[in-house]
Amino acid sequence: MKNLFSVMAIAIALLFTACGSSEQKPAPEETAKKEDGAGFLADNGPVYDKTAIDANAPVTTLTIKGVGANMAEMKYDLSELTVPAGSTVKLTLISEATDPSMPHNWVLIKKGNGERIAAEGMKAGQDKGYVDATDTDVLVYTKMVGPGEKDEITFPAPPPGEYQYICTYPGHWQKMQGILIVK
Repeated sequence: MKNLFSVMAIAIALLFTACGSSEQKPAPEETAKKEDGAGFLADNGPVYDKTAIDANAPVTTLTIKGVGANMAEMKYDLSELTVPAGSTVKLTLISEATDPSMPHNWVLIKKGNGERIAAEGMKAGQDKGYVDATDTDVLVYTKMVGPGEKDEITFPAPPPGEYQYICTYPGHWQKMQGILIVK
């Protein structure tokens, strides 16, 4: 009888040990592939490739203007842009500023990062157009344009979702911003 209890105790102990936790952890490659809902990896690494332009994709042409003669008046003429998913975007930024101290750019970023991206842009400095191009939250951007100047960029539409665009010239981002919607 004593042996029966010992065998049962060992069997129960082995049963609990073998069962362990029912929680299964995903394989590392599965975790790396999970997206956050806007086409970006869970670890914030982009799956978006700004150079992967599909020659057969429809082209969406956009023009946006930096307007206003001074800091109080400056803004983009459009606060919302919409493009179809899978399209190639051809965006032209035109500066209608009249004051040479009012240069502008157009920087497409992951939504909600404007203040940080603008601060990093200031650190990057004038030589880099006030854009930290190494930041994974910066998707695409134009060069800085002065009064009467324009710049054009072509890029594949990012995955469906909402993105923010800002001007990263120091002091501009809070007034010069908008939303790019990809449907």
